[in-house]
Amino acid sequence: MALARSGWLAWRVRHAPRYSNPSSLDIEAIESELGRIGVVVHDYTPSAKDFRVFQAARLFPAEYHGGMDGGVWDEKLLEHWISSERLGLKGYQAEDIYVDIAAASSPWAQILRERNGISAYAVDIEVGRFYRRLPYYRQEDATNTSFGNASVRGASLQCAYEMFLGTDDTDLIVEAARILKPGGKMVILPLYMHTHYCAYSTAEFYGKGYPDPEAKEYVRLDCSNVPSSRKYDAPMLKRRVLDPAVALGMGYRLFALRNKNELGKNIYCHFILEIIR
Repeated sequence: MALARSGWLAWRVRHAPRYSNPSSLDIEAIESELGRIGVVVHDYTPSAKDFRVFQAARLFPAEYHGGMDGGVWDEKLLEHWISSERLGLKGYQAEDIYVDIAAASSPWAQILRERNGISAYAVDIEVGRFYRRLPYYRQEDATNTSFGNASVRGASLQCAYEMFLGTDDTDLIVEAARILKPGGKMVILPLYMHTHYCAYSTAEFYGKGYPDPEAKEYVRLDCSNVPSSRKYDAPMLKRRVLDPAVALGMGYRLFALRNKNELGKNIYCHFILEIIR
């Protein structure tokens, strides 16, 4: 039955445009366009040696994201390490609140509580079965959380922001302005961008109206269960994310990861966005 459904879905979208990641030349064009509209892209070259120390600590379970042979092990660890570094989590005190936004079944909040002793939380509209027993894993809409005003020192999204549907990407910026303390920070990585404003849906969702009307919709057949994965172009990033942050009295810094080849296999993170209260 599953094979039959898969075959039918592939047939249904047989004429749909297929999604392709931006090439290195596309990335150069995106950076150029960002500069043209006044968005500075800062070089970021984190220490490969320090990242190897993080990897050697073996904080994540061996089966996380398919394990070391799963193809994305280095990337997923890198995303969490960069978030930790950019937020300065090592300097947090026990009472400092950190939020892993759209965490799904990630062990990151649990790791931070056990390893760093900080007040780490995870929020998602769905919480994995194993983590539901933990009170600091909260089943909540990230754009309307139960955290108090100016109560959160840091937050991050690892490979999640692109899944925020409708106006939820802008609404999250509004919520960050409410919950972050002065000087607090939210890190978004990877920040997915393209040469044009677009999104991909997997076959079962393609053509059903999940992407924004302004976004060109593509299909992906090598994965499933993705209603829409948004890819900003430079003007739309400014309109939907950066301008609202500035209007709410926040700042931002956009980084480009420059030493991917030193950091592991199959590293695809490029743009990293910080929103600063």
